[in-house]
This record gives sequence, C-alpha cells and structure tokens, in this order.
Amino acid sequence: MFERKDLEAFEKFRAEDNFVVSLFLNVSPQERKRGSYLSKFKNFIKALPEERLSHVKEDIEKIEKFLQTERESFKKSLVLYSCVKKGFWQRYDLNIELKEELVIDKTPYTSPLFDLLDNYQKYGILLVDKRSARVFLVFLGDIEEYGMIEHEHVPGKHKKGGWFALAEKRYERHIEHHVKMHLKDVVDKFSDFLKDREVRRLIVAGPDEAIYELMKILPESIKQKIVGRTFIEKYAFAEEVLEKVMPIINDYEQMKESKTLSELITRSRKNDNAVLGIDDVIKYLRDRRVMKLIIPKDYKIDGKVCNSCGFATKHDVDCCIECGDCVMKTYNLIEKVTEMSLQNGALIEVVKDEKERKQLIENGGIGAFLRF
Repeated sequence: MFERKDLEAFEKFRAEDNFVVSLFLNVSPQERKRGSYLSKFKNFIKALPEERLSHVKEDIEKIEKFLQTERESFKKSLVLYSCVKKGFWQRYDLNIELKEELVIDKTPYTSPLFDLLDNYQKYGILLVDKRSARVFLVFLGDIEEYGMIEHEHVPGKHKKGGWFALAEKRYERHIEHHVKMHLKDVVDKFSDFLKDREVRRLIVAGPDEAIYELMKILPESIKQKIVGRTFIEKYAFAEEVLEKVMPIINDYEQMKESKTLSELITRSRKNDNAVLGIDDVIKYLRDRRVMKLIIPKDYKIDGKVCNSCGFATKHDVDCCIECGDCVMKTYNLIEKVTEMSLQNGALIEVVKDEKERKQLIENGGIGAFLRF
C-alpha cells in the first residue's frame, strides 16, 4: 500500500543520464492462466523505438524475469519502477485493474497512482474493546494493520459476592474511570491516524458495550466519518477483518454512487453546474470548469479528435470546427475525456453498478459536475 509521501519521494528521484521504466500491467488469475500478461509486456517492448530501448535493456531483462518467476505472488495488477543503473526498484501489487502502459522517462511515471489516491476513498477500521484497540486501513481492496493499543491495567469485573454494596459501586466507578482513560487514549491516537492518512470514511467494530462508550467521547468530526459498524473478534486476522467490512464498504459505495447519479441528473436538468452528454462534458473540460467526471465502467464512444488543438466530438466531422485541421477517428472517446480530466485536476468517479450504469448511459453516457 502506498501513500502520497511515497510518491512525492519518487518524484525527487533523478536518473541523471539514465532512464526509468514504469510498467502498469494487469496480472489477474485469468491473465496469468493464459500467460497473456507476458505477451502484452512483450508487445509493449516491440512498440518501443530501438534508440529508447537501448537505454533500458537491463531493466527490460530484469522485469521480464520477474514477471516469469514471481507470478504466484501477483494480485490483480502490478506497478513496477526500474532503473538498474541507479539501483532503483519499486513494486506495488494492487487488487484493482489499471490502464496498462509502459513509460520510459527520466523520472518515475507516478500520475496514475496519484490519481488513485485522489479518486478512491480510504476506509479506517477501528476494532475496539475496553482494554485494547486495533487500527486498520482498507484501500483499493487491500487491508493493512497500522497498530494496536493496549491498556492492560484496566481492571476487569469481579465475581459478585463478598463485597459490600458501597465497595462494589466504588469498584465499578474505578473500572469505568480506567475504561474512559483507555478509550480517550484510543481516540487521541486514532484522530492522528485519520489525519495523517487522509482517511474520510470510518467503520467501528467490537462489542456493543465498548462501541457505546466510545461513541460518547468521539468528537463530532470523527462521528461524521462513520459509515457502518459491526462485530469482529478481538484477535481476528487482517483477512478476516477485510472479509467482514467489505460488504459494508460495497453497500456504502453503491449508495453513494446512486446518490451521486441522481444528483447529477437532477442538477443537469436544472442547469445547476452539472451537464450530461459527451460533447458538453468536453466543452467544459476545455474551459477547465469540470470538478468531477462521472463515467460508466467499460463504456466506449466512437468519435473524432483533433491533434492540433485538442477538440473532440462524437459527431462524424471531416475537419476540426475550431482550427480547421484534420481530425482522427478514435474508438474510445471516453479515454480522451479521462485524460483531459486528469490533466485539469478533476476527480473521476466510475459508475460500476449495472442498474446505475445503464441509467447513466441512457442519460447521455457521461456527465460532470462543474466548478462554476
């Protein structure tokens, strides 16, 4: 799992007179079974100019050997950075599919990973009881445990009997005091975690009694991040925690997706800083007014693109209506729109649910929320 600070450090790397190979490759079990991921890598190499290839032969050999020998450790996609001559090698395994590409440049090509940080939400998981707490981060289908907080000095309940009523109540207050101190420490440390990792969504887990006490002292700013709660065993493995929270995450993401689409359609009909339809979206992208692009998963639109001025349209035109130059046919105008959005710093939301996806296609194919 990577953080923004990791990528910022990469951007400071300088190959000097050398080159860095950046590879983004889908390596799902289906790809590995057919061996097609290796074929795609080799096709990338064949498409390289011989002059550029001569600078990175050692890197290509190292990457090809790695792809052949480490296949059993792959997830759904793989990101590799290599500069053998400078001793630079970095690998990321992701549980999502990526746009496949191979880039050779003086610096690592990190834009796709920055885009993932900007367009996918991180979920913080707080698993708490009256003596301990565990903190997890779920991002891009993966889970990572960030630490455990334990306060062994918190006393437990004694068996009833042999205590005067006054002494028993005093002991109960003693327990409550220690539990509150434990939970206060948990909240303080968890607040730092949420801020440091830029986490905007939260799931709390544990016994009802512990969560009830936790909710009484949580700041409102953290409560607003909570999207669900569940029970998870105190010493559950990270994979068990992920299995337990993924239905909550998926349900919440689908709800947000439905709400976003409904708002997009309503606001576009009222001309309230929202538009539907690829030509309108392209127009506002060129004016740098798009705040968030909304596109259906695996959706393509044929169109024409002008390489001179960047004009694009779904209409069958012979020349650019803005600069008069020749236009080229594209079978994936959505890809052009996505590239323009990334260049403009706009967010991108992909509608995955089939019902919502069909509704978006029926209402213009793609849409966008505007900055002004």
